This record gives sequence, C-alpha cells and structure tokens, in this order.
Amino acid sequence: MKHFWTKKKPAGPDTEYLLDEFEGNNKVITTANVKTILADSSDIIYQEHYINGNRHLPVTVVFVDGMVDVKLVSDDILKPLTQEKDLGEVKGFDDLIGLIEHGTVYHASRKIQTSLGDVLNEILNGSVALIFDKEKRAVTFDAKGFEKRGITEPTGENAVKGPKDAFVEVLRVNTSLVRRRIRTPYLRIRETTVGRQSRTPIAVVYIENLTNENIVREVIERLDSISEDAVIAAGFIEEYIVDKRGSPFPQVLSTERADKFCANIIEGRVGILIDGMPVAYIAPAGIILFFQAPEDYAYHFTISSVIRLLRYVSSSIALLLPAFYVAVTTFHQEMIPTVLAITIIRSKTEVPFPTVSSIIGMLIAFEMLLEAGIRLPRAIGQAVSIIGALVVGQAAVQAKLISPVVVIIIAVTGIAGFIIPNQDMNNAIRLLRMILVLCASIAGLYGLSLAFIMLVYHLSTIETFGVPYLTPFAPSEVKQMADDTLFRMPLPFMMKRPQTLKTINKKRR
Repeated sequence: MKHFWTKKKPAGPDTEYLLDEFEGNNKVITTANVKTILADSSDIIYQEHYINGNRHLPVTVVFVDGMVDVKLVSDDILKPLTQEKDLGEVKGFDDLIGLIEHGTVYHASRKIQTSLGDVLNEILNGSVALIFDKEKRAVTFDAKGFEKRGITEPTGENAVKGPKDAFVEVLRVNTSLVRRRIRTPYLRIRETTVGRQSRTPIAVVYIENLTNENIVREVIERLDSISEDAVIAAGFIEEYIVDKRGSPFPQVLSTERADKFCANIIEGRVGILIDGMPVAYIAPAGIILFFQAPEDYAYHFTISSVIRLLRYVSSSIALLLPAFYVAVTTFHQEMIPTVLAITIIRSKTEVPFPTVSSIIGMLIAFEMLLEAGIRLPRAIGQAVSIIGALVVGQAAVQAKLISPVVVIIIAVTGIAGFIIPNQDMNNAIRLLRMILVLCASIAGLYGLSLAFIMLVYHLSTIETFGVPYLTPFAPSEVKQMADDTLFRMPLPFMMKRPQTLKTINKKRR
C-alpha cells in the first residue's frame, strides 16, 4: 500500500507565522503583519479610518465579525474617532495614543499593546484593535458581544432546596456567579491559557488568606504543564492534573452548580473554571466529597444524616450485591436460609444459563439501556428505558431465559447506584462491580474478599494534591468523622475546616 507523506517546510522568515507560539516572533505591529498571520479569513474585518477626517492620521480597525458587539464598537469607539475634535488637532501619533489611553475614546476597558502576539490574542478573544502602522503600536478595546446561553437550572445536578443557577460556557459569566456569592476582597481569580491552538482561558479560584498556598501553587503548575493542541472536553484538563491517572475513581470533583462550587472554595479548596465548559472542577477532592450534596446543609441535620448514611449503604449495595449473589448461589449455598434457597432453586429450574452468565448478561444489558437513554433524545430515551425494563425484561423472565431473582438483584443494584450524587463515582462503581462479579465467580467469597481488600488498598494509595483520598477514614480524624462524614452534625458544632487541607484559617466561625 502506497503512503503519501507531506514534507514539512522548515521554519524560516516566510513561515515564522506558522509556529504555534507566535508571541515569540520578532514581527512588529502592523496591519500587513496581522493580515499575514490571520490570512484571508472571511470573518476578520479590516477598516481604515482617518482620525476626525485628518488623512495624516490613519488608523486600521480590526475585529472578528460575530465576536464583538457591533453597536458598542460604533458608538463607543468609531464615533469618537471620527467626531472628537481633540483627536483631530493632535500633532503626532504619540499625542493621539495618549489621548485615547486617557479616555477621549470613552470605553471602560482599553490597553496599549506593543507585542504582535498580544494584539492577535485580544482580537481572537473578542476585542477591537486600533492599529497605528507608523508607530508600530495598537490600542485594544474589550468589546465582546458573541451569542451565549443564558443562566439556567442545572441539568445534571438537580437543585431541590437551593439556588437554581448553573455555570454556562462563558468564563466571565461564571466568575461573576462566584463573585456574587463570595464577596470577600481576598477572593483571587488567576488566569492561565491552555491549548496551543485553542488557547483556552482557565481561571484558578481560591481565597488568599484561607486556602493552602501549596495546593494553589500545585494546581497552577499542573495546568501550566499541559501540552495539548486544544481543550475540547473537560477530560483534557482532568486527566492531566490528577495524581493517579490509571485509577477509575474521580480525584477532582466536577460540578455545574455555582453554590456547590463556592461552598468548597470557602471550605479551603481550589476551584478551576474553564472557558467554553459549563462544568467547574474542585481540588483536592477526597472520597467523602463525592457522597455529599448541597442539600445536606439545607435540611435538618437528622434528615441529612439519614440520607447521607443511605448513600453509603446504597454504594455498598451497588458495588457488592451482584458479586455476593454469585458467590453465595455458586459456592456457598449453605449460607442461604432453606426457604429462600428453595425459592431461588425453583426460579432457576427451567433457566438454561448459569447464574454467573445471567448476572453478567443482565449487567451488560443494564449498561446498554443506560447508555441508550443518555445518548438518545430525552423523549426517545425514556421510551427505550421503559421498553427495555418492562417489556424485554418481562418477556425474558416468561421465556425462562432469566431468573426473576436475577432481575430483582440487578434492579436493586441499579437503583442503589442512582442514589450516589456524583456521576463520576457512580461510573467507577459500575466498572468495579463487574470485576468483583468475575472474582466471585472464580473463588466465591474468598475471591470477592481478596478483590475487595485490593480495592481498599488501591484507594489508600491515592493522594490528590497531597491529601489522602480516604481521609478522614485513613488517616483517622475522629473529630471530622463525627462532624461531617457518615453523619452531619448541627452547623454550630462544625467549628473547624478539614485538617488535611491545612488551611491558613482553620476556623469556620
């Protein structure tokens, strides 16, 4: 088979603009250089104007069509340039740029640019650039006006008793949601850029006199070390900043709820907001964080404690029940009460498949139905779930292909998994319960026990930004375990922040 290879042209004076990091080149700020780099893109608008009609004071206006507010550009930038008498009376470009810088062009956000790379970044981010070719300088105005989705209710995390606003795809809207809730002057939002081609802005959010500086520094260093062409999905960030990439367990908490994000920032954690993503990350995230919900602090502490305990029990059922059923019915029938054993035997009398294959088959069918319901449109997805669960399941039982007990086991397992408030943790449990079923089918309860011990060992080896994943269970922090882990104590009794975060301000109140 013949292969066609494209020979890469060596970088030189004529191809320097093709380099990813165009900030490092030596080109000066001129309209010709901007056109050379941005080429013949139809959405790049170039307009040449004369300052107040003076032909000796030309300026080129450059912006991206669809990224700026055209009315704002016309009223606040172009109109003063053509009508302000003070601008037309200046003797040179130095005085002209000085007047623009000090407010003659009345716009809230303006910057004097001396680097071609900075000018290009500003243009591509939705700014308008005034390029003065003779001075080799430019003035940029923030005039973003692209279409964006409005703030709506969260879709993946239902807000039962709490705020209904969720993050959107625009970074500045998301930072404003955070500022509205955390009004301390010590709130810091530090930005970095990831992606050689996409150049995606990412904001690191924390409280300066509260959050551990080592965690903040580590988060920023890991973000700066990412070398990707583009940030298309949230995983392009998550997989680079976690400590143990081979683990199926989530090591940073993702959320689309602004109240949940802000609550963790005040707790002493670090938040990550990604431009173009309606999802934010929180680090470090121990295992208990994935079993907590904002509503835990909205209800009475006794109700919240019962619900939280139910989550832990449900996660154990979702993880162990299918494997336990396989181990007991295959290897340890003596553990089953006589009446229950007779019922199970009768239900399996005419089923041609062994218990292991029935459990694995039903788990796979459950995952297929779940994925079909997620990927299809909402109305069709609900119909597929009803047809799969009722029609196909009932037909399989009546045809003696599956034992009714197996259907009940899988149904209880699936419902128990849905109680877990974090989808990433639920996905990890869905994967691991299949592995535990295989171990139980090989060596019964001995295989299940060995696999569970290895699972606990794996969890105990994970650290997320220097914080043990199993904290406060290991290392044991009795006070925190009593305050806000399996149960939730009354808020006045929860006096201190988690010890493992090593916050500067350790007291909540």
